[in-house]
Amino acid sequence: YWLTTGKTVGGMSMYPQANLIDRETALRLWTEANTWFSSETGKKGQIKAGQLADLAVLSADYFSVPGDEIQDITSVLTILGG
Repeated sequence: YWLTTGKTVGGMSMYPQANLIDRETALRLWTEANTWFSSETGKKGQIKAGQLADLAVLSADYFSVPGDEIQDITSVLTILGG
């Protein structure tokens, strides 16, 4: 929500449009690109053979909901441990 809208949880705009990123880039940063934090680069963060198969089924389509509704998306099913 914050990366794509530039708004705080309370809805206050903090950043200009030029500083925002698209949803696909935000998702990639949140999944694949942050695996170095846990030293799991190449082990998780992508849907491909050999990667851990943790996943979440979301309550709404992240790519199609209005920007202000991204923060309301919840997990309806989470599978851990592949």
